[in-house]
Amino acid sequence: MARPTKNNAEYFTHDADMRNDVKVKALRRKFSHTGYAVWCYLLESLTDTDFFELDFNPINVELLAADYDVSPEELTDIVEYCCRISLLQRSDDGSRLYSEAHKRRFAGLLAKRERDRERLAATIAKRQEAKNKHIAAKTYENTDNRGDNPHSIVEKSIVEESREEKSIIYPYRDITALWNSICKSLPQVKALNDDRRKKIKSRLLEMEPNAPQLWLDRCRDLFTRVQASPFLTGDNPKGWTATFDWLFSNGNNWVKVKEGNYDHGRSGNGQGRVITQEGITLGAGEYIETTTGRRTYGTGKATIPPTAPPRPSERHSWDGKSQTWILL
Repeated sequence: MARPTKNNAEYFTHDADMRNDVKVKALRRKFSHTGYAVWCYLLESLTDTDFFELDFNPINVELLAADYDVSPEELTDIVEYCCRISLLQRSDDGSRLYSEAHKRRFAGLLAKRERDRERLAATIAKRQEAKNKHIAAKTYENTDNRGDNPHSIVEKSIVEESREEKSIIYPYRDITALWNSICKSLPQVKALNDDRRKKIKSRLLEMEPNAPQLWLDRCRDLFTRVQASPFLTGDNPKGWTATFDWLFSNGNNWVKVKEGNYDHGRSGNGQGRVITQEGITLGAGEYIETTTGRRTYGTGKATIPPTAPPRPSERHSWDGKSQTWILL
């Protein structure tokens, strides 16, 4: 099974003196720490997307703002200023956001990957050619000159290998039926087309490339998390709701859902409060672990007492010694 072509990166080099760049200084002076934090968030997001370009439509602005813990207006103002001072650039139609300097950093990486793919393809072709010749020679020996055509045997072997690769069954209809049964408050899937099948297949190979038997379980977990998220089911300033196509459209959205970016109490601008069934008031980014019932936030390392006040903002950290929230 061919590995999907990778056109992004897992990390980027963060220069120790990036904050002293004249353009970054201007950004910090105008938007303070929030501007610098959003700039770093944007670099991470650009690094994680195909060809290091972001969709910058109204819906994605809403989602990015929720992820960065700022309002959509703040994010738009910061991006517009970055474009004005040439830290960022936008496509001619304004729908794509990128950084020319950031792209240049990865030009060598993409070129190396292309060379590696070409070398791998050449190696595979040579091995296949040698394998075909070996099969042909063995077949010729075994026919004992009875007139069998060795070339037909080679062709048969290649066809059998192709059939083996195609024997994997992708549960397209089971997955759409699962979405319709779990995400009842969201737009339902009415039909399957080639584009949807292609995207479903790509996401399944990202979720579990070597364990097809787990595909439905992984999708069930994702759909349950989507339906349980107030933000994804319309509780946001624009009333936007997630759709099946949004979840499967790229390799980023389903990962963010899986990692809990849109879970109850973790999305939004960080100013809201959530009261649990036990009467515990949760603050910015706080949540209750479903398996342990433990109150925590962020990566889940800290345990917050039930009687503690709500976390004031994403910039506050819990101090176990003083039993208070401390602004970082």
